[in-house]
Amino acid sequence: MNIRKVAIIVGSLLILSLFISTLGDGSSKAERNGDSDFSEVDAYIAREMERQNLPGLALGIVQGDRILYLKGYGQADSSGRPVTPETPFGIGSIGKSITAMAVLQLAEEGKLDIDAPIQRYIPAKFKGAQFITVRQLLNQTSGFSQISTFSNTLSSINDQDQDALEKNALSYAEKFLQNTTQTEHSYRYSNANYVLLGYIVQQVPGQSYGDYVKEHIFSPLSMQNSFVTHDEAAEHGLATPYRRIFGHNIAYDGPYIFIPGDAPAGYLYSSAKDMSHYLIAQINGGSFEDDSVLSPEGVRLMQTEPVPGTYAMGWMSGRMNGMPVIGQPGGSIGFQAQTYIVPEQELGVIVFSNVLGAIDSTFLKTHVITTTDIASGVISILNGHPFEGTFLSISVKYLLINGLIFVLSAWGIYSTARTAKRCFGFKKPDPDTAISIKVVSKIALEFAGPLIILILSTTKIMPVWHIATIYQPDVILWVKIMSVLMAMKGSMELTQLIQSIRLDKKNEQRFRHQG
Repeated sequence: MNIRKVAIIVGSLLILSLFISTLGDGSSKAERNGDSDFSEVDAYIAREMERQNLPGLALGIVQGDRILYLKGYGQADSSGRPVTPETPFGIGSIGKSITAMAVLQLAEEGKLDIDAPIQRYIPAKFKGAQFITVRQLLNQTSGFSQISTFSNTLSSINDQDQDALEKNALSYAEKFLQNTTQTEHSYRYSNANYVLLGYIVQQVPGQSYGDYVKEHIFSPLSMQNSFVTHDEAAEHGLATPYRRIFGHNIAYDGPYIFIPGDAPAGYLYSSAKDMSHYLIAQINGGSFEDDSVLSPEGVRLMQTEPVPGTYAMGWMSGRMNGMPVIGQPGGSIGFQAQTYIVPEQELGVIVFSNVLGAIDSTFLKTHVITTTDIASGVISILNGHPFEGTFLSISVKYLLINGLIFVLSAWGIYSTARTAKRCFGFKKPDPDTAISIKVVSKIALEFAGPLIILILSTTKIMPVWHIATIYQPDVILWVKIMSVLMAMKGSMELTQLIQSIRLDKKNEQRFRHQG
């Protein structure tokens, strides 16, 4: 009888242990201890850095209230300085959640009502401000458009003083706050929303946006390598930003590297270590170590979309390996980043890199960039799912683009050379150059292209052209060169047409004289 009891007890314990282990495999696959082997992650990062031609990368992985893994890879600049977990990078639109946190802090202190019209917090001369609430700015449901912000981005380059944010915010207000009727708007992403929120953060406590963020977010979260200006970040080892030029990474230190008027929407700087602290606070109801920057209710609010598939408050939702995730990509000139949180695993990942071009975006999904795919791969590996990388590497993308450029350039040069041969070796009338609608239209078209390029390049009639020039200068340079080639070809065809007309007149006069 005692043997049977012992057998039953042992059997029950075995079944219980199997049941517990099964639960662990189902919901906590990413659970790791501090001594975990991240060699698979390292190998994956090394492969992707080579495939995507990344000069440097920083990675942070957190779970619960602790940092699981921090590492820098590659080079921070051309001197060979290594990237470390403390190396600052531009965080781009990831900074929107920092701005949202600042707004919600003020709301929890009773200094701001997110359901109040923004007219309460900005100058009253903008009549449309009474019909848009702070919450609508946070959830990007104000109706503002992103493409309309590009002209501000281009013009605010000259505003490098402390009033840059106010100037930019009031410029957006002038542009967008003219509607004097109450209108419901769906989700529409726009930096203007978060520039205005940054201005409100500045107005309510009577403190600059940068000073507020440093005092109320960076300091309590021990974000010692996080900065609100480019100069501060550069003094503390900011990674050098690179652009992609025909497949090569070229360091960039030109215009638009920092736009202070857009700081609340995309121009803050941080490190993998510091952002790991920030992710821990996001995962743990606003708490990091002994400090709290927001209540658990406030954190839930900023991470929850009003309608699934729209925009929370600095976060967007999705699914990965069948699990719900929230995340946000970020990009500015020469920098890209991606952060993800897997709520049911209390897992967070941040990935930075110091190169960005338009080619880093996925076709038709511009919010999916190279670091987005890398961060997704890290989460997949941590959950035991193999991840082979993106379908096309940067090298393959450039192989296709450079191949297309080569073919079109060869055709352009060949076509121009043929035209030059006919033009300068002109001996007799060419029937193809006789005056006709077809010939005139062809010549007009060859002059129209260069004229359009000239107008786009010398005016701000289409700001997106200048943005494309900043982020993908190689392709734009090629387009300009081809437009010059077209103008040359058009000029020679026009010359040939004039020669043909003159020869026709001479022949006609000769015929009359002979007659």
